[in-house]
Amino acid sequence: MVIEKIVTKNYGTNVYICYDEASKSGVVIDPGNDADTILSLISDNGLKIEKILLTHGHFDHIMAAKAVAEQVGAPIAAHADERKLLGDPEQNFSRQAAREECILNPDVLLHDGDTISFGNVRFTVIHTPGHTAGGICFYSEQDGILFSGDTLFRESVGRTDLPSSDSTAIEHSIRNKLYSLPPETIVYPGHSRKTTIEHEMANNPHIRPLKKP
Repeated sequence: MVIEKIVTKNYGTNVYICYDEASKSGVVIDPGNDADTILSLISDNGLKIEKILLTHGHFDHIMAAKAVAEQVGAPIAAHADERKLLGDPEQNFSRQAAREECILNPDVLLHDGDTISFGNVRFTVIHTPGHTAGGICFYSEQDGILFSGDTLFRESVGRTDLPSSDSTAIEHSIRNKLYSLPPETIVYPGHSRKTTIEHEMANNPHIRPLKKP
């Protein structure tokens, strides 16, 4: 799998364009802004985008989703529990922060354990509520890669003082779901630089693994 990263100018969000090199089939993860840059990269590489994948519904991860989806003819996919946030410009903060209302109605509703395939690549959906109720991560077992959105960052975690956030839920999501992945798994977060599960288990001050009795 080839991974291209674009960091949006206004929001510092990591947009990932992932594709199978042989078939040129791919997905876009969290197109938060800079639709023209995203579309240029897709065109320059001759890609066929199968889906627009959203890890969660905050404005800085969704503002370019509709424009990109319309241009490439791909459906927008998000977790079923994220519909309320995506459809409410107050709760997704597009009205306040971006000063532009963003209302999305996902074409595809995802659930924990669903699989998304493009070319020879397969993602597993991991529901990780906490930062938002419908937050999800995308895991490629074959490549040993996790796209964590705003659930897990390098030595940090997503905020839990926002609409539909839950501090207990994010702790459970990371400790019981993400920390159970192979330690060498490379984590590509929604902001900042990549890390590994092993590094976070040893160094993340917010979520420590439970000590075995």
